[in-house]
Amino acid sequence: MPDLAQLLGATSRSITRMPVTADMYSVVLRRSYDADIQDVWSAWTTPSRLSRWLGDLTGTPQVGGVVHLTMSPPDQDVATLHITACAPPTTVQARWTWPGEPDSTVELLLEPAGTSTELTLIHSRTIATTAAEYGYGWEDFLNRLTEFVAGRDPAAVSWADAQLHLKPLWTELLERA
Repeated sequence: MPDLAQLLGATSRSITRMPVTADMYSVVLRRSYDADIQDVWSAWTTPSRLSRWLGDLTGTPQVGGVVHLTMSPPDQDVATLHITACAPPTTVQARWTWPGEPDSTVELLLEPAGTSTELTLIHSRTIATTAAEYGYGWEDFLNRLTEFVAGRDPAAVSWADAQLHLKPLWTELLERA
């Protein structure tokens, strides 16, 4: 089983109110991966690799295309993503549609740093009731990505253990936003 404390310490996390609409929030996660940018990009964009740590992707993964992401357990709900920008291997942006929620925006930014990759994930235009949930949900998946690119089993990351530690961190960030 991965060292959860080490994984938690590897992420920079924040929630901020969006300047124009005070009832909307941006969730930002930053993490470094000990893998080159092409490997991290491929882990996000190759359906057979993405399914190992995040979920199953179907559809047309290109600008203007729509993809459906069936999340890994415990959710297994389906997010619909309308791809609005893509510049391999550094940027992908999509309008995120989740059942029962207003649409939001997800942006993935990758930057090479020697033999490592700096990842920034921004989930913006979230509402207060979902901002912390997206924070700890995305962070759990970034923990799984860490295991995946290191050649270890991403399923070894326990959702229950991660949520136990992450939910209070993200709830506090939302309260301070």
